[in-house]
Amino acid sequence: MKVLKNIAFAIIIFIVFLVLLELLFRGVKFFVRGSEIISDSTLGWVHNTQMKQHIKYNKCGERVVRHPATHRLINKFPKYPGNKKILFIGDSFTHAHEVSTGRAYYDVFEENVKNIYSVYAAGTGGFGNLQEYMTLVSIFKKIRPDIVVWQLCGNDIINNVYELEKASLEDNNQRLRPYFNLKTNQIEIKDPRFWLFTWSHGSKFVFYRLITLDYKYKLGLSDLRATIALDPKVHDKYAKQGLTILSKLLGDAIKRFPNTKFYGFAVDNKYDHEYENIFTKHGMVYFSKFYQHVDNVANTNCLPLDSHWNHLGNEIAGNILTKLLANH
Repeated sequence: MKVLKNIAFAIIIFIVFLVLLELLFRGVKFFVRGSEIISDSTLGWVHNTQMKQHIKYNKCGERVVRHPATHRLINKFPKYPGNKKILFIGDSFTHAHEVSTGRAYYDVFEENVKNIYSVYAAGTGGFGNLQEYMTLVSIFKKIRPDIVVWQLCGNDIINNVYELEKASLEDNNQRLRPYFNLKTNQIEIKDPRFWLFTWSHGSKFVFYRLITLDYKYKLGLSDLRATIALDPKVHDKYAKQGLTILSKLLGDAIKRFPNTKFYGFAVDNKYDHEYENIFTKHGMVYFSKFYQHVDNVANTNCLPLDSHWNHLGNEIAGNILTKLLANH
């Protein structure tokens, strides 16, 4: 009996320790520095305007100074007045959280086109195409852009479909998010999170650090993908749904904002051809194989630890966009 009591006491102490550790982690994360994003009942998450300015180092070892956004959806307002308004919209590449504030690709673009465009950006890490569309609708009246440049990524299709995100390790943002239901034409909030991460922020933090280390040291964690991966035929079916959702959203954007010109580009090669077909179908301009301009230059990202553009990558992307948009 005494042994059982000691075991029970040890278990209780261990549970209390885990709870205190979780509370400590949340306290450090949200009160000392603050997260770059916070939860939102409609969009899933938005920029945290109460975040404290901080200094960090990206996966390339570059010093990064991050300033808080001044708007829950818009992370860049014009530095110079221009004759036309241009809005860059996208996910983490447009959030640009792995480079210093003011050094994203659209900041480089802005410096190249002083007094020609008033440059805005609305990018939030992890957003799928539906959230980007909802962002556009939400902020359009505030900006009234003449041009919208839509930055795409290969994982957008996963983020567009609940079943795909639920079955993904790397591209599951572990947050409630809105999904578009093609059958009902309705937006639904669903939860793709792994059960452990629904209550423990600390376990999510540790897990993704381990995934990052696995890319570098091959720890074998990638084998976990097989335990949740969908059958290839099922995956392809849902991927087609994700592309259909993007097409519908772009079509709705054209109808809703007929006087705005839309451009698009992708930061990687996955679905680049499909994206081009969708943009062309809706009479939009798409910069095919844009990613090659950046990828063909060495040291523009932090692979294998992080595929996001570093400072050099953003500089090249901004310069290329300047040339491409000048030709149109």
